Parts: sequence; C-alpha cells; structure tokens
Amino acid sequence: MPLSRFGIAGYSSGMKNMPKDRNLRRSILGHGKTLAVLGISSGDALEVDPGISLVRGDWDGEPAIAVLEASGLPLSRDTYENDLKSLHEISFELSMCQCVDDVCREAVRLGRERLGFDRLGIWLIDQNDPHWKLGTWGTDEYGELRDERGSRLQRKRGDVPASFYEGRMPLFFAEDAVCRDHEGRTIGRGNRLLVPLWDGHSLIGEVAGDDLIEHRGFSSEKRECLVIFARIIAHLVSLKRAESELKHLASTDSLTGTVNRRTALIILEKHIAQSWRSSAPLTLCLADLDGLKIVNDAYGHAAGDDYIRRASSILVGAVRGSDTVGRIGGDEFLIAFPDCRGDVVTAIMERVNDELSMSAKGPRGAMAGYVPRLSWGMASLSELSEAEDAESTDIQRCIDILLELADQRMYDDKRNKGRARPRSAGEAKVAL
Repeated sequence: MPLSRFGIAGYSSGMKNMPKDRNLRRSILGHGKTLAVLGISSGDALEVDPGISLVRGDWDGEPAIAVLEASGLPLSRDTYENDLKSLHEISFELSMCQCVDDVCREAVRLGRERLGFDRLGIWLIDQNDPHWKLGTWGTDEYGELRDERGSRLQRKRGDVPASFYEGRMPLFFAEDAVCRDHEGRTIGRGNRLLVPLWDGHSLIGEVAGDDLIEHRGFSSEKRECLVIFARIIAHLVSLKRAESELKHLASTDSLTGTVNRRTALIILEKHIAQSWRSSAPLTLCLADLDGLKIVNDAYGHAAGDDYIRRASSILVGAVRGSDTVGRIGGDEFLIAFPDCRGDVVTAIMERVNDELSMSAKGPRGAMAGYVPRLSWGMASLSELSEAEDAESTDIQRCIDILLELADQRMYDDKRNKGRARPRSAGEAKVAL
C-alpha cells in the first residue's frame, strides 16, 4: 500500500493526547521528525520511500503507526556491526580507567576516533547543586579533544521535553539546531543529539553530540549506537564514583575526616622511601589530647568527640599542604612533616596549642579544671641515620624506631605540661 494514500499530516510532539504505548511515544519524542500518527489495521503492509521509517504501536487502545522522517543516511549492515564491535572493545578499555575524569576523557576521544562522531561532550550534574551541570571533556569545532572541566552551565528544562529528565526518553534529537561550545556560545548549526546518563536510579549527566564538522546527519543506527555508548559511560561513571567513595571510607577517620591509622602509616612509609632517595629531611610528630577523660566525665562523650574534632581541625589548618595529619588512636594523632626543619615543626605545634586554648568556649574549660592542649613529641629520620645505616634498615623497623622516639618525647611533654620541652637529638643542627 503506497504511503501517499494515507494523506500524511504534520504532527506535533507537544500534543497532550500522547500515545500510551511506550515504544511509540519514545519514537515520537526522540527519533527524528514525526510526519503523522495513523490508525491502521495490524495486518496491513506498507510500502515506504527511502528516508521514511515506521514504528508500530498503540494509540488509545487502537493499532497505530508513527511515520518518521529519518535524518541521515542509513548505515550499511557491515558499518553497524563494526560500530557494535567497537562499542564492546571501548567498554573494556574504559573499564580500565582509574577515575571518572579518565572515563570521560577517553570516552570522548574514542567516540570520535572509533565511532566516528563529529563532536561529543560529556556533562555531569553538579552533585552539590542539581540545577547546574559541569563540563568534563569534549570535542572542539575542529575535532580536537578539549578539556572542559572548568565549564559550568545552568540546566534549562525548556531546552528539551520534561520526559528527557524523567528517564522516559532514550535520546533527544533536533535537526538544523544551534550548536554551542562548552561555554554556551553559538558556533554554528547542525543536527544535535542529547542522550541522558542514568545510574539506574537518577539522572547523573548527559552526552551531547552534533555533526557540526561534517554534517553527515545521524542515522537511526548511529543514534542507537550513541544510546548504548551513553549507557556504558553512565555505568562506569557510577562505578568509579562508588570505588572512590569506598577508598575514601577505607582510608578516612569517620570522626575527624583525617586519614586513619593504616593510611597514615602507608603515607609515612612512602615519605621515608622518598627521603632516602633524595636525601631530604623528614620529621614525624605524635600528639595526644590532654584532659579528654575529664571532658568525657564532666560533659559526656559527645563533648569529648567535639574536643577531638576541634583539635583535628586546628591541626589540619596549621600544617602545610604537603604534610599529613592522621588520627591513629582515640585521642592520638600522627603528623608527617616531609622536608621540614625542627624549628618549623615546633612553631606549628605551639601555634596549634595556642589556637586550641583560645577555642575553648565559656566557662567549660575552667569548670573541668583543664586547658585544651596537645602534648606532642617529634623524631627525625636523621636521628636514625646517626645510629645506623638508614638505607640498610627495613622501613617498618625504621617506622617503629621513629614512633617509639616520638612517643617517649610526647609523654615527657605530657608530664612536664610543655615546660622545659626536651629537644630531639641534634634538633638544632639538623635541617628537619
């Protein structure tokens, strides 16, 4: 039956009387220009011209067909099968990426090199403010990979149908549309595709594509390819985020947000190895809160936790960016100071105690009979090298010796309440 006999009329996807059939509705909203939706008997055969595609479905309980004008030339079967094979290979390569940023960069690069898309850009919804989307990596108007991580654009719901953000559209397609760069500036016109990134529960971003460079259009097979590609990207972004969160939880002290004992010792081990290679100084410090039991007994453990958090916050704020603060016990901290002199460490720790004392609010400190304070002691790698050949010493034994030295000095300081603090051996003459 020739298509012309149906008297095709224009159809607007914004009509309220949308088809109930999900496949038909998705095709109308997301797969090119809809020429008509026609009632037809389920057994009727149709003859259509090239460039026209038909999708059978249901309209208000009656058999219907959406007549769609396909954009772009259809792919050959070999090309389509090659794209599917490339998608399989790309999914494996992307799974080897170490973080979300690597996934986005490689996805954009491989999307152009292996799948033949003119331009792609991956945007992730701002996790702190979902009204904005953040750039990652994209393709510029010359087809080159571009770092777009500094970009931030507001999400405008009017740009696409609301159902796009509700998970009811596999993609949004627009012919001869305005094409923009990562800063929202108009750079030309072309066919545009927008595919949502879903983590299984919510929208986490979108993949934007256009044919601005070569104006080849997007066949239905190419659109399907991008939909599959977006699902791969969304899965891996979600996976890498989960892995990052697990690593953070495994390495972080939940009360203070500093690194935990295990991570602090791993970092210290790396600092020692680096110091041996570069002959750079290294100082470590052990610090212990005074009066924590008094606070717990007088005001409860919630106040004690607040005391620990306050001390940790002041420590983190006082040390340098290259230093590491770790909570290694209930009220005990380990601080690693790579490439730092002993007098600098002393100045930092005394400043911490000054700030901690000033941070006590109201009469609480006086009533409990204490002044908030950290007792601390330090040890240097140079002290170890004076006693034995450092590089021939097992790193773990080296750590044990340094911790024992710092621990002894910390308890000397606690007994002396900071008065006549004993210096570490050779502190004045060794560049720590």
